[in-house]
Amino acid sequence: MCFNNYWARAWVAALMLGLLTACGGGGGGSTPAPAPAPAPAPAPVPLAPNALAVTVDSGPLDETGKSVNATNSLYATVTVCQPGSTSNCITIDHVLVDTGSTGLRLLSSLLPSSLNLIQQNSSSGRPVLNCAQFVDTSFAWGTVKSADVKLGAKTALGVPIQAIGDPSYDKLSGYCQSGAGSMSTIAALGAKGILGLGLFQQDCGSTCAPPGNANNGVYFACTSTSCAGVAVSTANQLQNPVILFATDNNGLMLSLPAVPTSTNSLSGLIYFGVATQTNNQLSSTGKVLTTDAFGDITTTLQGASTGNSYLDSGSNGIFFNTNAMPSCSNALYSGFYCPTTLTPFTATLSVTPSTATASSVNVVFAVDNAAGNNVFGGSASWSVFPTLAGPSGPATYGLPAAFDWGLPFFFGKNVFIGFEGSTSPLGGGTYFAF
Repeated sequence: MCFNNYWARAWVAALMLGLLTACGGGGGGSTPAPAPAPAPAPAPVPLAPNALAVTVDSGPLDETGKSVNATNSLYATVTVCQPGSTSNCITIDHVLVDTGSTGLRLLSSLLPSSLNLIQQNSSSGRPVLNCAQFVDTSFAWGTVKSADVKLGAKTALGVPIQAIGDPSYDKLSGYCQSGAGSMSTIAALGAKGILGLGLFQQDCGSTCAPPGNANNGVYFACTSTSCAGVAVSTANQLQNPVILFATDNNGLMLSLPAVPTSTNSLSGLIYFGVATQTNNQLSSTGKVLTTDAFGDITTTLQGASTGNSYLDSGSNGIFFNTNAMPSCSNALYSGFYCPTTLTPFTATLSVTPSTATASSVNVVFAVDNAAGNNVFGGSASWSVFPTLAGPSGPATYGLPAAFDWGLPFFFGKNVFIGFEGSTSPLGGGTYFAF
């Protein structure tokens, strides 16, 4: 997940709204005919049992009642319940869908104590906290609790989730802190939580499990005044909730419509499972790209190859380094590209090593001036930007500079995520397909 400008865009002009009225003349003294009654709205089409509705819009209202003005943010609605209960539940809208991370993370402020989520403790009896560091150096810090999680009609039982910004331990966030600050409020996060539906079963896996290194930087056992690193079993780490479904649990397909120009909002669907139902089949022209052990593929652009490449619906642009166009000089658009004209590119995505059904596939995309009339300089009601991109910057957390295929990549495609340890007619996870 990577969001430049702290998830939200800055605007340089106020939105002007005009109210247009139509007037007509008529013969004096006549009584106008009553207007016909509007046709009833069509009944909503019920979703398939393995489907979850998703939207891209301007985001939720923050703690002060103001819109977060989200940019290319994909949201879903999530229901969390007291473990074992079907009635003690809370439904939370505008949870960011992130294929670049694993695990459900919700703001603690939205989880009432009456929900009775089960606090996870270490073997010493101390509460376990989780630290998530994101590519843009922001972080999420909070307690690990167990909940039953509903996504559409599907339910995962006993899912370890993170309560971001738990006030009992938020003062200890220095154990997790990094450059861009804590995502512990709606205003900072641009969402009410993060639904991590990435390639992996857990957010850390065997690296953080016993007898692994307790100083893993992800899990901590804390008192009210201090924390120490702790190893946590894979079953008790944050889980990809889809893997815990009884069926349709080997991956997912994210389906979003094409976006020819910037627009206000759009709607799409996630179909759980890969080739488990008629609605989650890869087309005959689709390509499969297996990833390496880190979930990466290779992108080749303008003769240069980037092995640290991935598909990430949680990033609000396509982030990569190039000398073909300048970064924006205006600080309002810092972190994005500002070419003088719409600039087309053709990149080749490939697997490393070449062992997948298809070892490479070409992807055509274009980048427009972030400050121009087709992007942030256009309508203030726009939240969906198909041509938004920016530099990925220098190496982060010891990793080389990445090629981050953010949300604009997903527009107009059915993108499959094959989960770690899973199998399907497309092969064994982990893989991307589209």
